[in-house]
Amino acid sequence: MKLRLGALSAHRQDLPGDLTGQVVTLDLTHIDAGQDAATAQLISQLLARGAARLVISGTDDASARALVESAQHNAPPSGLAA
Repeated sequence: MKLRLGALSAHRQDLPGDLTGQVVTLDLTHIDAGQDAATAQLISQLLARGAARLVISGTDDASARALVESAQHNAPPSGLAA
């Protein structure tokens, strides 16, 4: 599943309820740097819905790692994916 994000709030309602085993690619090319908290919240939701793997493009590696760490920190225990 690929998500190309322009407006973070619009995509939250479009996400499938069960992403178990899915690889989700997030293209953050058109997301402003000031939306890190909203992006981390979206990543947390993806993990909580069972995404097996996240691929994040459109940002540097350090920013992607920081977003995932923030999302995992705020995700419910069932949302922590390997």
